[in-house]
Amino acid sequence: MLDGAEAILREEGHAELTSRRIAERIGVKQRLVYYYFHTMDDLVVALFQRLSERELARLNDALESDHALREIWDTNVGSTDARLISEFMALANRIDALRAEVVHFIEAARAIEIEAIETALKRKAAKSDIPAPALAIVASSVALALTRERQLGVSSGHEEVLSMVERFFLKVED
Repeated sequence: MLDGAEAILREEGHAELTSRRIAERIGVKQRLVYYYFHTMDDLVVALFQRLSERELARLNDALESDHALREIWDTNVGSTDARLISEFMALANRIDALRAEVVHFIEAARAIEIEAIETALKRKAAKSDIPAPALAIVASSVALALTRERQLGVSSGHEEVLSMVERFFLKVED
């Protein structure tokens, strides 16, 4: 059910995410959706929790690497589905439980990113005029912007940003 819901959300958007569409997609009766999830909001929250747990596990795995910053960056730039993020953000504006899960995920992901930045800077005895929490926000925001633009077909300025990020990695990780 969650796989079907994810596919609908990604391909068609939250307006099409209904119990009927999910049931049709996975070949079951509509009432079975409500057997497992009392409301569609419960299903959306469960879907986000599953996806966020997977993403946090990937970030934690990357944190263990000698090149944690690079791996976290690659995870954020390469695996982020900007459409899915936009859909969850839209839904979080009306589903309080989802909003709480989104906040929890962002805070947990940011803590991992901050730890990776601080560790890399200490390892190389490098200094940054920008505090680690600010760098984490900038990096994740830039990664999301690049992903959204790439998915739309925009590429101007991307090479310059990627080059700048690569120079930072060389300074603190290699």
